[in-house]
Amino acid sequence: SLPSQRVVFCQLKEALAVDWSGEKAKAALKRTAPDYFLLQVLLKFRTDKGRDPSPQNYAEDSKLLLQIRRDVLEALGVGADLLPDEFVSYCFSEMAPVCAVVGGVLGQEVV
Repeated sequence: SLPSQRVVFCQLKEALAVDWSGEKAKAALKRTAPDYFLLQVLLKFRTDKGRDPSPQNYAEDSKLLLQIRRDVLEALGVGADLLPDEFVSYCFSEMAPVCAVVGGVLGQEVV
């Protein structure tokens, strides 16, 4: 039998609290996907507004997302160019109710 392996991941709270101002962090910045910073922006939006960006409020929410991006990236000490302006278009979606059914059937098939 194969020896068991264990992988330990840090908590989300720790991952979101990284100090990006140090030299070590600047090296890690090159290996960090922009999705990390997009998550920070979306979490801040949800904290401030109590909801996700809504397609019905596209114009208003787009402006707010751009403002939050500037504030969040500034607070983290990284350049705003990490998330280009077009990131806003990826933040709006609507889930069709059929997704739950398809996901349930797919999960059943996997198991």
